[in-house]
Amino acid sequence: MRIEKHDKNWFFERIGKRVFRTESSCKCDVCRKVFEVGLIISDELHAQYLYDCQNELDLYYFDKF
Repeated sequence: MRIEKHDKNWFFERIGKRVFRTESSCKCDVCRKVFEVGLIISDELHAQYLYDCQNELDLYYFDKF
C-alpha cells in the first residue's frame, strides 16, 4: 500500500466515513485505538483538524487498512 499526504478535500469527502492512520509515537489509549480501528470523521471541523495533524505531525491517513 502506498501512503501519501492528502489535500484538504480528501478529508472533507470522507466526513461520516471511517479512515485509518499510521502509528504515531504517542502511546496513549486514544492514539493506539485510532491506529487499531480507525476513526469516523464527524464534521468539517474534524476534517480540518485531521488535515492539520497530517501536515504538522506527519501522520498519514488512508481508507483501508
